[in-house]
Amino acid sequence: MKKLFTLALLGLLFQACDPVPGLQKKLTDLDKSMGGANVTDKVKAAEFIKISEELAGLVEKSNPDQYVNVLLRAAGLAKTVENPQKAIELYTKIANGMPQHKKAPTALFMIGFVQENDLGDLEKAKATYESFLQKYPNDLDFTDDAQNAIKMLGKTPDEIVKEFEQQAGQKQ
Repeated sequence: MKKLFTLALLGLLFQACDPVPGLQKKLTDLDKSMGGANVTDKVKAAEFIKISEELAGLVEKSNPDQYVNVLLRAAGLAKTVENPQKAIELYTKIANGMPQHKKAPTALFMIGFVQENDLGDLEKAKATYESFLQKYPNDLDFTDDAQNAIKMLGKTPDEIVKEFEQQAGQKQ
């Protein structure tokens, strides 16, 4: 009986010391207070990202899907609040740290997207898109996007429209 009580007490202590549920609740509360997709509060966003990284570190080995989902959300938020370097850092943790995960292609594509659209670094973006195509040539979600991004890199919207018009004219 004494051993059973000791085991039960140890189990309660272990649960009380598990920070994962508390961090998940903090993220949920912050997400609600930030107002969804139209986040403008950079302080709350930075707190969300910091807590996400902490949670991801705790679940990386035990729950890889949660790890990836938490980091993807934080990276997307970093991009939204105009912190492209942080977004790339978080996407890179997934792309390099878990290249076999089903969402690794998304992370790698997004690195190129941020390099192109937020940083204007077309050389790095091209290299990243090419790396994406080499690693994930059959990805259903982003292969066409990566190929098109490479074709359109550095072109103005007007130049892109003219190309589409020329292609449409040639098909008729």
